[in-house]
Amino acid sequence: MTQQPLHNGRLILTPQSPYWAREDLSTLIEKLHSIGLIEQPLANQPKRFLLGDEFMRWVSFMGCSPFIRLSPGDEGEAFCHLAVDGPSPRPRLITGRNTTPPRCEACRKRITDWQQAFEAWREQAAGWMAACPHCGHEQDPASYDFRQTAGCGRLFLSIENIFPQEAIPDPGLLTHLQTASDGQPWHYFYQQDATL
Repeated sequence: MTQQPLHNGRLILTPQSPYWAREDLSTLIEKLHSIGLIEQPLANQPKRFLLGDEFMRWVSFMGCSPFIRLSPGDEGEAFCHLAVDGPSPRPRLITGRNTTPPRCEACRKRITDWQQAFEAWREQAAGWMAACPHCGHEQDPASYDFRQTAGCGRLFLSIENIFPQEAIPDPGLLTHLQTASDGQPWHYFYQQDATL
């Protein structure tokens, strides 16, 4: 019997505005340290951090007794840590195996050709809008509502090795992120890797 590789997913936090990001992340990283969400960076990986003593205060897990590995094992097993991705010069879309089609903000019908809209959006000038195939409403694809199964932005904080919907960030964590980001509100979504 062949052994299946372990699932690798993540809980991703990002500013609600897909266009906002601070180039200097020191204030944000200091805030995450000060509230005990993270500790020191992983060896030779300055944008990956061990989780701090207060991690379980800021992230709630569903289920009666989840097993969360918080440090690297001797065998190189996947473990829960925080990774900073960005800031990138332009918003990027992060999707996964769990991604569902987004809904139009006007008619609320699913936009099944969303991948083509994003391809066109990447090639067009700033301000390009995609038309809903159902009602014709024009919307920036970066603002599509994927209902926590994908997200668009320039800056992402990924809590690695979390199964989708297994963990929920505390509202206080989102408030701390907002405070450290010039008042920009944050939200979250889940990504499940495309392959197992």
